[in-house]
Amino acid sequence: MTTAPPHTPRRPAVWWSTNAPGIALAAVLLNLAGTLGLAVVLGGELRYLDERDYAALAAALAGGDGYSVAGSGPTAYRPPGYPFLLAPFHLVSGGSVFAMRLVGVLAMAGSVWLAFLLVRRAHSASAGALAAVLLAGYPLLAYTATALYPQVPAFFLLLLFLELTLRATSPQSRHLGVCTTGAGLAAGLLILTVPMFGPSVLLTVAAVVCWKRRDPGWGTVLRTGAVLLAVATVLPAAWCARNAAMVHAFVPVSTNNGVNLLLGNNPAATTTSGAGGDIASYTERAAQLELTEVELDRFYRDEALDWITAHPADAAVLYADKVLHTFSFRDELATAGQADPLQDLVSALTFYPVLALAGLRVLLLRRWPLTPTEKLVAWLVVCNALLLAVFFTRLRLRTPVDGLLILLAATAVANLVQDRWAGAGKPGRMQAR
Repeated sequence: MTTAPPHTPRRPAVWWSTNAPGIALAAVLLNLAGTLGLAVVLGGELRYLDERDYAALAAALAGGDGYSVAGSGPTAYRPPGYPFLLAPFHLVSGGSVFAMRLVGVLAMAGSVWLAFLLVRRAHSASAGALAAVLLAGYPLLAYTATALYPQVPAFFLLLLFLELTLRATSPQSRHLGVCTTGAGLAAGLLILTVPMFGPSVLLTVAAVVCWKRRDPGWGTVLRTGAVLLAVATVLPAAWCARNAAMVHAFVPVSTNNGVNLLLGNNPAATTTSGAGGDIASYTERAAQLELTEVELDRFYRDEALDWITAHPADAAVLYADKVLHTFSFRDELATAGQADPLQDLVSALTFYPVLALAGLRVLLLRRWPLTPTEKLVAWLVVCNALLLAVFFTRLRLRTPVDGLLILLAATAVANLVQDRWAGAGKPGRMQAR
């Protein structure tokens, strides 16, 4: 009598890898359903000053008044990318706030799918699916997506730029021109949406060109990078021309950099004061001087730089503290009544495991060597954390960094799982691209 061979259960990791695209798509759909539901709950209420400003700018654009503030004429105070994204939704819906919330909702869903594509490229399909699931279920990103804030659309544009750049510089690229042009336009719109990502664009192109310098097709990569950067300047250059004509000054993107710099760098500034910092003495002096929008921006910037140069030690300590606070789980909020212990708890329980896994991924680079894409993501995290601290930190401003950390956390988990199945001391990495 023969004995049937024992049944070997199918490894969960194999199932996850085989069904990765379907898992990622399910994550997209679940995220879309969840954020749509949250948008419905939030309704038409605009709870924050920034939301009201962006909605007003979108209304002016949709109404044919240009990029202007009612009663004040043309402005360049807010970066224009996000209001331009909101304007079509405002126009077709007759000004519905819910319709404008769909910009963030759709950007969030698109980010989930792009996270899958990027991590699949960096590591494996199973890691990509895990990144999509983690991103789809991340509360802070979902909440920010449904507010009228530009951070989630900017995160989508950043991921789109990364994916198209990697495709354009791949030896197997089938649509070189389309990917290069698309990456450049995404980069330009990204800069006009959140100007802080300008250095990320330069860092990405420089990194890709550098790591492919020994490849046979490096000359093509170099030309692609140059064309990409040229295309990326088109939208910002057009906006500069508009500012020169309308506000009669050279304004690369917006005129709120000065006040943001001052809010984070003045005698009363603290690690957590943020946008609620006390700069009343400066605003009173500015009012007495009757400055224009552009002059006011320069005044605030000069005052901040004067304080930094006069107090270099204090400024350095404050900056270091702000860098550390960038990775905090909570804000000291400027608007009374917003503090929520449950929200803080959820923030801590979701953010710190992601941060720990991302840190583990980098710390164990000898065991699991970082792929070029993972190195790029890690450097983008560092770059944007350092840039945020130049001004001031807020959880919502950090959300794109959280998204990048999730990509690294997913590859960390994938490596741990592969080690588990491959046996002790055998990383079992797939060769990443």
